[in-house]
Amino acid sequence: MKREDLTKLGLTDDATIDAIMAAHGKDIEKFKTTAETAQAEVTGLKTQLTEAGAAIEGFKKLDIEGVKKSADEWKAKAETTATEAQKQLASLKFEHALDGSLASAKAKNPRAVKALLDPAALKYNETDGSIVGLKEQLEKVKSENDYLFEGEQTSVPRIVSGTNPQPTTGDAIVNAARQAAGLPAAK
Repeated sequence: MKREDLTKLGLTDDATIDAIMAAHGKDIEKFKTTAETAQAEVTGLKTQLTEAGAAIEGFKKLDIEGVKKSADEWKAKAETTATEAQKQLASLKFEHALDGSLASAKAKNPRAVKALLDPAALKYNETDGSIVGLKEQLEKVKSENDYLFEGEQTSVPRIVSGTNPQPTTGDAIVNAARQAAGLPAAK
């Protein structure tokens, strides 16, 4: 969906178009996060499957005690991999939510704003996808570094119509110049 599409449909109010585009952007970001999350899960599962296949091939050559030992090692490794995948997934969700929140706050340079935030005080809320503690930190950063954020336009610029300019040279000057040149006075 593009602004031109909305204009073709007959919408002319910029505020309405902005609201529609913002709502559409939130939906797109939600689907993008879901797709990236699913891709991360698929990648983790493929890695586990490949490692499991290699372990099974190795089991064929081992004796029973070796198989038991390898099975225990594999179980521990699978649990570690699952834990790491969950951490990566949580980190990915947190970063997407933070980027979305900074875009909503109209940060000109999200990387610069992130550098000023205290990540230890921020927590990702799984239920609504928000960042707990971000609002307070953003208010502090905005008050100290307002140049990092786009300003709110409070009024529409006023266009001034042209004026009636008066000539800077008067008739007396023109007549004096004409007289010095030996010409008759202007009428």
